[in-house]
Amino acid sequence: MNNKARTPIIIALSVVAGLLLGFFLIPGRSTLTVNRNKINQVVSLVNEQYVDKVDMDSLEDEAIRSLLKNLDPHSVYLTSEEIKRENESLQGNFDGIGIQFRIIEDTIVVIQPIASGPSQKAGIMAGDRIIKVDGKTVCGKDITNEKVFKLLKGRKGTKVSISIRRSGIKEPIQYTITRDAIPIHSVDYFGMIDRNTAYIKLSQFSANSHAEVSAAMRKLNLSEQSQLIFDLRGNGGGYLDQAINIAEEFLEPNDLILFTKGRYTGRKDYFVKADGNFTKGKMIILIDEASASASEIIAGAMQDNDRACIMGRRTFGKGLVQEQKMLADGSAIRLTVSRYYTPSGRCIQRPYISGDPEKYYTDFLERYVNMENHSDTISHADSLKYKTKKGRTVYGGGGIEPDIELPYYLYKKSTDYTTLLRKGLIYKFCFDYTDKNRKEFSIYETGGEFLKNFKTSQDLYDSMIASAKAQKIELKNIPPKEEKEIKLLMKAYMAQNLYGDEYFYPIYLQIDEDVQKCLTQFKNIRN
Repeated sequence: MNNKARTPIIIALSVVAGLLLGFFLIPGRSTLTVNRNKINQVVSLVNEQYVDKVDMDSLEDEAIRSLLKNLDPHSVYLTSEEIKRENESLQGNFDGIGIQFRIIEDTIVVIQPIASGPSQKAGIMAGDRIIKVDGKTVCGKDITNEKVFKLLKGRKGTKVSISIRRSGIKEPIQYTITRDAIPIHSVDYFGMIDRNTAYIKLSQFSANSHAEVSAAMRKLNLSEQSQLIFDLRGNGGGYLDQAINIAEEFLEPNDLILFTKGRYTGRKDYFVKADGNFTKGKMIILIDEASASASEIIAGAMQDNDRACIMGRRTFGKGLVQEQKMLADGSAIRLTVSRYYTPSGRCIQRPYISGDPEKYYTDFLERYVNMENHSDTISHADSLKYKTKKGRTVYGGGGIEPDIELPYYLYKKSTDYTTLLRKGLIYKFCFDYTDKNRKEFSIYETGGEFLKNFKTSQDLYDSMIASAKAQKIELKNIPPKEEKEIKLLMKAYMAQNLYGDEYFYPIYLQIDEDVQKCLTQFKNIRN
């Protein structure tokens, strides 16, 4: 589980590392046959006559990467293994043992077994430490998330042996677990914030995203009198068809969602074809710098059709469309074939220099630095002005600019609070405390009872501060308002560790300042 209370520069590192996963992809594949004589001649010469033996597979991989690098930042080459991992994420399931884990102090710690998954059925519990997999020790400085995935994932029906240490039990416990299909959900959470306001957080646009969003809306029982916050912060994109289907839930039939244009594809318009389930009620879409691609389609379509108020921070600016072309050995290239445009005609792709993808992501990192220095500004060129359906002015030039900006400097925290967050000290304390005192929490039979009755005591808060100081962290002054927020955050983390994300969000949203700003804005929205 990721620490959800993050500052801009922390988010930046994870976004840059993972943004290529947030592609804007047309589902469906085609096989690409490459038969360029010059390329084939060079490869044959190297293979047959070069003085030393060459790993031809590796050489070809690098040659393809170098070729694509000179096109645009989103045309990429993926090995068959990389294709497999991404397909698992976007297709909505993978085969494994079904746990949420975190590496803490060089040890694999089970945060939660996935409900009804193989691990829960076998008896694995939250807080268990996995020390061996198939007889091999798996703790130490060399253990990584990727290594854990490789060890625990595998074909459905295969077995894996694990040894765990459990608090209060001296000897390791042995389990043999049969792997099974594990569902991956793209709706992280949905629920009611207050009597009239619903909230849905979508983390990616996978094969099941529309079905998940539609199911959430039915369970929330939205009506014309309802208010909805649709949270796309951190959502790096995914499948085009899912973005279109989700947009149809909110727009009227025949509304234009987007159009694409490319050298060989021409122009293609995407209109709403079906009646949506929430086309009248008040709506706010929440975005940030890591909202990209399919997220920008939704935000741009809602903004240009005057359907929703867009709040947050300017989006990433990824308006290039890739098609996946399979190669004979199971690898693939994702080739940019067109650009997408919002209904008003805006191309959301931000500027880039062909052949210099590093600068593309360096520029993105600099945006975070500017945000922390309170200097992230948006320049408006007259040539980039566009009009919404009702005649409002919106701007192009890269990314979706929100109707109401929520810059990070609005939420300036004290140095002490920022230190606690950045070093992960609040989360670490809460995890250790719940892990060592699970029996104490057994008085709460359900997560709902915990939410209703548990309060972070002053003694518990003081213990967390003392724990930080024991690690030689200098803390001078935390204002009363921030102390109150930290206590709520501690409760949220403990709920997460004990009961899962479903019980994290109801507490965390109370201190999520973007969400709280949205709640105050609904009164100004006119349907």
